[in-house]
Amino acid sequence: MKLYQKLFILVAVMLSSFIISISLGSVNIPFRETIRVIFSSFVRSHMMDISQTYYNIIVDIRVPRVFLGMLAGASLAVSGLVFQAILKNPLADPYTLGISAGAAFGAGFAIFLSHVLHPGIKALMPVFAFSGAISTIFLVYFLARTKGRVQMLTIILSGVIVSYLFSSGLVLVMSLLGDRSHEVIYWLMGSLAGYHRYLSIAAGVLLVLMVLIFAFYRDLDLISLGDEHATSLGVNTDLVRLLLFSVTSVITAIVVSMTGTIGFVGLIIPHAMRFLFGPRHRLLIPVSLVAGASFLPLSDTLGRTLPAILFSSGIEVPVGVITSLFGSPFFIFLLMRGKRKLWF
Repeated sequence: MKLYQKLFILVAVMLSSFIISISLGSVNIPFRETIRVIFSSFVRSHMMDISQTYYNIIVDIRVPRVFLGMLAGASLAVSGLVFQAILKNPLADPYTLGISAGAAFGAGFAIFLSHVLHPGIKALMPVFAFSGAISTIFLVYFLARTKGRVQMLTIILSGVIVSYLFSSGLVLVMSLLGDRSHEVIYWLMGSLAGYHRYLSIAAGVLLVLMVLIFAFYRDLDLISLGDEHATSLGVNTDLVRLLLFSVTSVITAIVVSMTGTIGFVGLIIPHAMRFLFGPRHRLLIPVSLVAGASFLPLSDTLGRTLPAILFSSGIEVPVGVITSLFGSPFFIFLLMRGKRKLWF
């Protein structure tokens, strides 16, 4: 299959995932009506020809949720691609460096304060989660810095240490919450259901950061071939790694503060796109973005519709659980494959 055909299929899948995701749920809306609602949101004269109930469900509830899923999926996929390149580790993903643990502690602490001080603090949970994630980044960098330099292996070890630190703090918070700790557990499973009021700001920042990552596609190609080769061609590998590490960490911090922990997106998508489109990051970055923006909303839609199909239940399965069901076998496959040959 030619390249342009693969790209066309990928874009068609993304558009289809958008339509499917805003059509299916506890109230299934016919695809034809979904198209009419989307069209009517741009052409106001058609508002009288559609169901107001359908319009409210799609525009007010599902579109923000699906858009958050597309944004988070694209961000996690691109971040995973970059982490795998700069760490030269095929099993690296956006949560490798303990960012999720710091965000989880921040979110858990916000829930704890909402019960101890004031319920309104819970509305600031994304802010607390983002603060925890950013604190993790600075702490990992501080621990990994030795004689003015930062080694990637030291960063990974520092990330593990900091992750254990914040995980211990989260366990303490959950112990203090007692029976109310289920709120933290639900957040840890990942969800696209809330905090859409931060969506427009987050979207602008994330898109700018991903464009910045794309500007380093050539450096990522050369680093993937080896530091000596990259240095001989004029790439400051230490500086590029540090910059991309910082940018991808901030991207991950923003996403996890809004959605909770959604694993394996940054692991599955980059490998699948690398298999389909090859190793060149000039193409890998945009196709990973599109694939991630398709995969996560579809996973969320499956989590919303599966209980209704199987059990006629109105509950929903957190999207982080669905991505884990896809990702765990894929992780095992990569691990077994790594025993037979090196990735780089």
